[in-house]
Formats: sequence, C-alpha cells, structure tokens
Amino acid sequence: MAPLRISFLIRSVYDLLPSNANLVHWGKKADPTCLLCHGRQTTEHVLSSCKVALSQGRYTWRHNRVLQELASVISTAKGQSNLPSPSLTIFTTESGAKKRAAGRLR
Repeated sequence: MAPLRISFLIRSVYDLLPSNANLVHWGKKADPTCLLCHGRQTTEHVLSSCKVALSQGRYTWRHNRVLQELASVISTAKGQSNLPSPSLTIFTTESGAKKRAAGRLR
C-alpha cells in the first residue's frame, strides 16, 4: 500500500485529518462549519455523515469507486482481464438485488 494511503488511514482513525473542527482546535482556523451543510465539520462528518453530501450521492460514488478498485485488484490477482466497463458496474446489494452504479459523479 502506498505510504500516503497508510498515512491517511492512520490519521483518519486517530482523528488527525485537517477537518475544520481540528483546524479550529489547532488554532489554524476560526470556523468549524461544514461548507455544504453548515454543521460542525469533523473527520467523521466529512467521511460519512454530511447530509448534503449524502443527498448528492457523493458517498455512493466514493463507495462504488472503492468497490471497482477492489474488483480490479481481485481480477488481476486471479489472472482475469475481462472487467466490467468502468462507466457502469453492477453490484449485488445485501438483499441480493442487482444495482447499477455509474463510475462517475452525476
């Protein structure tokens, strides 16, 4: 794994990313407000709980990109090269229903 990815993971687990709330705490910024929803912008808020980002599909897009990357790595490891098109991937939900996911934010 790339060093920057490891750094991001460690800093996110320990809440050391430069969210607005942390920047205020560190004396680098005066306002901890999220620019999208005007709530308090913490690391958790940025990564998974901003209602505006959720309603705009930003988390779904990010989630789908992670799944596409995993599918690519697994297929490469298995020696397969017939991956689905990056613009359209079909995922199976927990209930077993098929869902189509676009590879880009609309």
